[in-house]
Amino acid sequence: MLQSTSPQVDAVPRPEAGANHESPLLAPLGVTAFRNIWIANLVGNLGTWAQSVAVAWVITAAHAGPIMVAMVQVASAAPLVLLSIAAGVLADNYDRRKIMLAGQVVEMGGAVCLTVLAFVGYLDPVALNLAVLWISLGSTITAPAWQAAVGEQVPASMVGTAVLLNGVNFNAARALGPALGGLMLSVLAPSWVFLLNTLSYLGLLAALWQWRRQAPVHALPPEGIREGVVAAMRFTWNSTVTRLAMLRSFMFGLAASVIWALLPLVARAYPGGDAALYGYMLGMIGAGAILGSVLVPALRRVLGSSRLISAAAGTLATMLVLLAFARSLTILMPALAVAGACWITALTEYNTNVQILVPDWVKGRALALYQTALYGGLAIGSFLWGHLAETMSVSGAIFAAAAVMAVSTLLLYHSQFPQVDAASMRLTMRSKTAPPILAFDHQQGDVVMAIEYLIPAERTAPFMALANPLRHLRLRNGGKYWGLFRDVRNEELWREVLLIESWLQHLRMLDRMTLADKALIDQVRTLHAGKEPPRITVSVSYESIIEDKDDQTGAG
Repeated sequence: MLQSTSPQVDAVPRPEAGANHESPLLAPLGVTAFRNIWIANLVGNLGTWAQSVAVAWVITAAHAGPIMVAMVQVASAAPLVLLSIAAGVLADNYDRRKIMLAGQVVEMGGAVCLTVLAFVGYLDPVALNLAVLWISLGSTITAPAWQAAVGEQVPASMVGTAVLLNGVNFNAARALGPALGGLMLSVLAPSWVFLLNTLSYLGLLAALWQWRRQAPVHALPPEGIREGVVAAMRFTWNSTVTRLAMLRSFMFGLAASVIWALLPLVARAYPGGDAALYGYMLGMIGAGAILGSVLVPALRRVLGSSRLISAAAGTLATMLVLLAFARSLTILMPALAVAGACWITALTEYNTNVQILVPDWVKGRALALYQTALYGGLAIGSFLWGHLAETMSVSGAIFAAAAVMAVSTLLLYHSQFPQVDAASMRLTMRSKTAPPILAFDHQQGDVVMAIEYLIPAERTAPFMALANPLRHLRLRNGGKYWGLFRDVRNEELWREVLLIESWLQHLRMLDRMTLADKALIDQVRTLHAGKEPPRITVSVSYESIIEDKDDQTGAG
C-alpha cells in the first residue's frame, strides 16, 4: 500500500488556521475572463454531450457488439493517455492561451469531419471511432493548458472554487446535453446533432481569442519535449502528492468507466429502451453531479479532501451494484444521480489537490499525468468491462467493477493529501548570483553543487530529520543525484552534494524554487553553527569546458 502522504513526506508546510479562505461558489464568475470562457465552454459542452448521445446510439443501433460500443470510450481516452505528458510540456513552456486555441481548432476539425461523414451517409462504427479519436486528439492538446490556466483566470484564493465551477459547467451540460441530443434524434437525423456540436466551438474560440492573458516572462529558453518529460518524471517520482493523485484517480477511473462503457447497453435492455432513455440516464448523472457540486464545499469542511474522496468512491461502488441488478427505473434513476454526485466529487478533489499542491513550473505536466492516469483507467476499464460483458453478461461486468471500486477504496483509505496554504507553492524570485568566470558549454556536461554545513552534536538529530525532505526537494526540482556526507575528521562538518545534468538545468532549478522549498532550506540553514553562511561550491564537468585553441599543443 502507498505510504500516507504527509507534510513530512513532501516537505510541504501546514497552513496556519484560516490560511486557506474558501471563496463563495459563484465568486469566480465575477472575473470577466473566467466568466466569458465559462459560458462559452458551457455551450461547447452542451454540443459535446449531445454529440456523445448520437455517437453512442448510432453505433448501438448498428447492432455493434459490446466491444465495439466500448471502443468509443477507448478512442476518446487513448490520446489523453499517450500524449498528455507531451501536451503538458507545451503548456508549461509556451503561451497556454495559444495552445488552447490550437487544440480547439484541431477538435473542431474532427467535429467537421464527423458531420460531413454523417451528411454523406458514411457512418459506420469504424469511421465513427476514427472521428472520435481525432476529436480526442484536439482535446488532448487543450486539456493540460486548460487545466493549468485556471489559476491565471482567477485569483489564487478562488482556484478551488473555479475548478468546482468548471465541474458544474461540465455536469450541467451532461444533464442537459444528452436530453437535447435525445430530443433531436427523435425528430432529426444524427447529422444535425453533429452539426450542432461543430457550431458550438465557435463561441469558445471567440472567448479564448478575446482573453488577454498576461504571459509570464521566462529568462531561460523553453524546455524541449524530452527534457520536459524527464523533469516531470523526476518531479513525480519525488512528489508523493502527485503519485497519490495518479494512483487514486487511475483506480477510480478503472472502475467508474463501466458506467460510460456499458450504459447504452443497460438502456437498450429495458423495454422500449431507445436513444431518449439513454439521454435521460445521462441527464440523471449530470443532475446528480450538479447537486454534488453544491455539496462539495460543505462536505470537504466536514470530512477533509482525502476522506471525501474515499466516501465518494465507496458510495459509487454501492450505486454500481444497484446499476447491475436493479430492474426498475424508479431505483436506477436515483442511483445514477448519486453516481453522478460521487463522480464530480472525486474528480473535483483530485484536480483541486493537484492545482494547489504543485508549483506552477510543472503544473501543466502534473495535471497531464493526473489526466493520463484517470483516462488510462477509463480506457483500460472500458475495454475490460466490454470484454467481460460478452462473457459474463452486462450485469456481471458492472458488479465486477463495483467490487474493484470497493476493494481499492479500502486499500487507499489511509492515503492522505496534506492541507497546505496555496501561497506556499508560489515561485520565489531568484537571487542574483555571480556569473561564472570559466568559459564552458551551458547545455553539456554535469554540474556538481556542494554545500558545507557546520552542525554541532546537539543539532545532529533535527538536521538528520530534515535530510529526506531536503533530498526530495532537490531531486524533484531537477537533480540527478543527491547525497549527504559527514567528514571523517571533523564530525561537525557535513556536505550536501547535488549532481545536475547541465548548467542550464542548474539555472532552471533556481527558478523552480517555491516559498515552501525556501522555508525548508532556511530551516536547514538555521541549524548551521558557522559564523559565515554555509559554503557553496559549484563545479562543471571537463566535458563542458570550451578549450582555448591557442593553448592546445599539437602532437609530435
